[in-house]
Amino acid sequence: MKDLSDIEAPKRRQKVRARFLWFLAGASVNYLLIATPFKWLRANTDLPIWGVAACSLGVSTTFFFLWNYFINFRTDSRKRDALRRYVTAVVCMWALSSATLTMLKYFNFHMALSLGRFPLDLDIVATQFFLAGLKFFLYHKWVFPLPKDAD
Repeated sequence: MKDLSDIEAPKRRQKVRARFLWFLAGASVNYLLIATPFKWLRANTDLPIWGVAACSLGVSTTFFFLWNYFINFRTDSRKRDALRRYVTAVVCMWALSSATLTMLKYFNFHMALSLGRFPLDLDIVATQFFLAGLKFFLYHKWVFPLPKDAD
């Protein structure tokens, strides 16, 4: 008779790998949804840096709001019950992200990394990095909390 621990280990490893791959894919899409409008707005408009940051982060925020709410909604709460908390969290994180990116661009240290022909704007990467912990806590503990155990 097979031991159950032998059967569960490969499934768990696959789940961790799949989550990590989805995390990398989401981070890449998020970077592109911020960096592309940022670069275009800086080159083609006279908007101040805070306006460019707010608009470019607005593109990313809108895309992921719609994706997470309508496609990737994962909680035991009803969508309608979580909507107010979700909108509040999204607006707060958009404002914090916009302020952080504005500050990093204002004190521009010209930090960039080139991956072959693909230059990475490290100010955008740093913005996401600085707020990742707060964002994780906010979404997983307040917006979409786990159900309370029935005692």
